[in-house]
Amino acid sequence: MPLTGHSKAEIADQPDMLEEENLLFRKIIDSIHEAVYVVHKDGKITLYNRESERMENLDRKEVLGKTEKEAFFQPYYFADEVTKKVFNTGKPILEQPYWYYLTNGRKTNMIYSAFPFFYRGEVTSVYVIFRNMNQMSDFIANTMELQKKFTKETNYYRKDALYLLDDIVGKSVQMKKIVREARQIAPRQSPVLIFGKTGTGKELFAQGIHNASLFAKGPFIGINCAAIPETLLESMLFGTVKGAFTGATDVPGLFEQAEDGTIFLDEINSMPLSLQAKLLRVLQEKKVRRLGGSVPIPVNCRVISATNVDPTQAVQEQTIRSDLYFRLATITINIPPLVERQEDIKVLTMHFIEKFNLEFDLFVHDLSNELLYAFEKYAWPGNVRELENFVESAMNFIQREDTILELDHLPEYFRERLESNKDCAHPATHTGTLQSILAETEKNLIKQYLAQNRNNITKTAQDLGISRQNLYYKIKTLGLDNK
Repeated sequence: MPLTGHSKAEIADQPDMLEEENLLFRKIIDSIHEAVYVVHKDGKITLYNRESERMENLDRKEVLGKTEKEAFFQPYYFADEVTKKVFNTGKPILEQPYWYYLTNGRKTNMIYSAFPFFYRGEVTSVYVIFRNMNQMSDFIANTMELQKKFTKETNYYRKDALYLLDDIVGKSVQMKKIVREARQIAPRQSPVLIFGKTGTGKELFAQGIHNASLFAKGPFIGINCAAIPETLLESMLFGTVKGAFTGATDVPGLFEQAEDGTIFLDEINSMPLSLQAKLLRVLQEKKVRRLGGSVPIPVNCRVISATNVDPTQAVQEQTIRSDLYFRLATITINIPPLVERQEDIKVLTMHFIEKFNLEFDLFVHDLSNELLYAFEKYAWPGNVRELENFVESAMNFIQREDTILELDHLPEYFRERLESNKDCAHPATHTGTLQSILAETEKNLIKQYLAQNRNNITKTAQDLGISRQNLYYKIKTLGLDNK
C-alpha cells in the first residue's frame, strides 16, 4: 500500500512508484527503535522489522509467512490473548505490559500496543508495536545527559534568575502589599509556597525572592513538575548513579545543582503522590539519595514552590499531600488574578508598550481610552501573560507614525475575545457564595472557549492561559466532561 495518496491513473503512468514507496516504507520501519510486526487475517506474519529481529534474536526469514505459534518458541500465548482479540473486537489494546522468555532463556519485559487495520470495512491485519523496558531506561539516561548539557549551555549565556522584586509592576494595594511581604521574607531560609492562577507571575516572584535572599549568589534552578513524566522527573530531581538502570551514569539531580541557591518547583500539585513522599523526606532530612544510590548526600538550598490551584483545595482533593503542604507552605504568597486588581491594567499595559517600543523601534507613548475601557471590562483568564500577548499583537500592527495604541490595532480575533468575554469580569447579577459565583463564571468561560474552538483542547488551553492537564481537570471537576 503506498505511503502517500496517488490516483490510479498516476500509479498506472508510473509503474515504479508503488515499488519505490513500499521500499521506502520498509526502510522507515526498519530504522525505528520499536519492534513492529504485522499479522494478516489468514494468521500469517507479513512484516517483521529489524528491531524485532534484534530484540528476539530471530531472522525474519524464519518468521515471515508463518503463524505466530509456528514462528515463536513454545509456549506462546500472545496470539490468543492479544492478536485474536483485536481481530475479533476491531479495537486496539494500548500500552500494556508483557513479559516472556527468549530462546536463550533471557526474560524480556515489554510494553506493547496492538492496532487493527481496516480495509474496506474489514479488519484485514493487526500490527503490534513493542517497546523494550531497557530501551526506555536508556532514553531516560540520554535525556538526563542532554538536560545536563543544556543547563550548562543556558547558564553560560544568561544569569539563572533575571528578575528582581523591583521589576514587579503594579500600583494596586494588593500588589504593593505582596511585594512588601516578599521583600520581608526573602532574607529568611523558610520554604515559600506561591499560589496564583496561570499567568499571574509566580516565577517572577520566585526569582525576585531568590535575588533578594542570602542564596542570591547561588544558582536558581526551576522545573515545571507538570511538564515532565514521573520517571524522568524523579531522575531529574534526585539524580542517578551508574548502574541504576541500563545506560545510567552518575548525574547530579536538581537539588544538588541548586546547592547554596534556590530550587523552584512550579505546579507542585501536578507531582505524583508517590514522588511527593520522596520529596518530603528530602525536605525533612536535607539529604538526597540519587536514583539507584545508597549514600545520602547533604543538600543546602532554599525551596520555593508554586501552584496554580488553591493549595487547601489541592490538599482536600489529594493532589498535594497534607504533610508536604505544611512543609512547603511555611510562608504562603497569594497573587490575585488580574481581574481583581484593575488599577494595574493601565500600568502593566504601559510597561509592555515600552518593552515593545524598544524591540520594534516604535514611539508609542499612550493607549486610547477606548482600548483601556475594553481592557478593564475583560476578565483576563490568562492574566498578565495574556495582557502582554494582546499588547505585543497590537504593537505588530502599529504604523511608524502612530503614537497612541488603539483598539483597532488589535487583530479582529482579539477584539472578538474582548467583546465576548467582557461581562465575565463583573458578574453583578449573580447571587450565591463567592466560591459558587467564581465556579459558575469559570464554567461558563470554559464552555464559551470550547465552543469557540470547536472543542479543540490545545487551542482552548492556550487561549485560557493554562496547561492542557489543568484544562482537562477543570472540565472534569466542573461537570463539562459529558457535554
